[in-house]
Amino acid sequence: MAKKPKSAGREKLLFNKLKQFDEPGLFHDNYQTPDYIQANLKDILRPYQHSALRYLHYTQRKRDDALLHYRHLLFHMATGAGKTMVMAGTILYLFKEFGYQNFIFFVHTDAIIQKTRENLLNPQSPKYLFSHELEIDGEKITIAPVDIFPSVPERNTIYLKLSTIHKMHDELNSYRENSITYEDLKEIPLVLLGDEAHHFNAGTKARGKSKTSPENEEQTWERTIENILDLRPDNRLFEFTATIDLANKDIGQKYRDKVVYQYDLKQFMSDGYSKKVMLLEANQNDSDKMLDAVLLSQYRKLTAADHGITGFKPVILFKSNKIAISKAKQEEFSQLIAAMTPESIRRHLANKKLQLSSDTSIWHKVIQRYADSDLVTVTGQIQEDFNDFNLLNVNKSDLLEENPVLLNTLEEVDNPVRAVFAVAKVNEGWDVLNLYDIVRISEQASSSKTSTDSEAQLIGRGA
Repeated sequence: MAKKPKSAGREKLLFNKLKQFDEPGLFHDNYQTPDYIQANLKDILRPYQHSALRYLHYTQRKRDDALLHYRHLLFHMATGAGKTMVMAGTILYLFKEFGYQNFIFFVHTDAIIQKTRENLLNPQSPKYLFSHELEIDGEKITIAPVDIFPSVPERNTIYLKLSTIHKMHDELNSYRENSITYEDLKEIPLVLLGDEAHHFNAGTKARGKSKTSPENEEQTWERTIENILDLRPDNRLFEFTATIDLANKDIGQKYRDKVVYQYDLKQFMSDGYSKKVMLLEANQNDSDKMLDAVLLSQYRKLTAADHGITGFKPVILFKSNKIAISKAKQEEFSQLIAAMTPESIRRHLANKKLQLSSDTSIWHKVIQRYADSDLVTVTGQIQEDFNDFNLLNVNKSDLLEENPVLLNTLEEVDNPVRAVFAVAKVNEGWDVLNLYDIVRISEQASSSKTSTDSEAQLIGRGA
């Protein structure tokens, strides 16, 4: 019987074609990440991040090939895998190897702009990705934020403009003082860095369909990006996303020859960089679910202390689909914590043990750990850790629009928040590594495969 052909979609991916340069043989390229990239990044690159930069190099090393085939590329990488670190390495690579000085980072929300400013432009931020002193070939390099690019750039300076796609589209399509124009951009080689790129394909996805007004707006965003890229043959567009639907006929056709690197959540978890994500379904009332979450979270903190890990602070996200429900559940949670006693914990865990149907459930370890503990002390620790001052309620549709500093510094020792109550989508761009539990509360809370996948990506963050 003839073998079934491999998935046509995967076989046509640019990423799979580029693998020949990694393999022994005629096309083998023994490329290593240049020392100047690692030297100018604060953290050590992981193997898959080195690979992403290597595959970028395979496309850009020959100028004529790059101009013809590789002006527009996409990095398909799992949430939490450190896409922004790859972006920082890309900026250094293009500056040193090809002299690019002008970069535009764009995304669909202001919240991610704030986060990226901390990542790429604020040396005082704990989230800053570059070294405090940038140096290449013995010369100091400066990264300067700009709204308008200078007509005569300073030597050894990288110019970076951060903008939402909405703002950039408005700037370019309605003349305003102190804003960029197409005429200005024609004069300079430019690199576009698009984050959460799946938001910029409304026009592609809507081909042949009637479009709503918001979809029409997003389609013009897609056209604006293409217009900037087409201003000069030496312009580049590099997009980054964890979510690209290559199974969609039109999206697949647009991106198969542009996916320069692929590192999905499954591979991220398999390589051990992500938390192991589990979906636990429970037929419980909200009070029991919230108590389960607290006991699991505190079990993690106790286990960390058992292994000499101090300052470990696992965070819980309680999700609802209505503001009134979220506020009511926070009040219910506060009452639950205040009323907690050693006996109520003991009783809850005894009931839990009777309900267990699996010998491998994590709850066996949890129950045993609490059985070995002084529950008077544990109760006091829980009531201190989860007091009202350590709870945060976020009621906007975009999680990061409200209290962005508290939300983006949850890992910091001086940030006391242990639980977040939110009426929000689970956010792209929310870089928090110590989120361990997402709990959907209220029977009215809705769910879907898409929301479950995005929750898994968020919890799985590891880089």
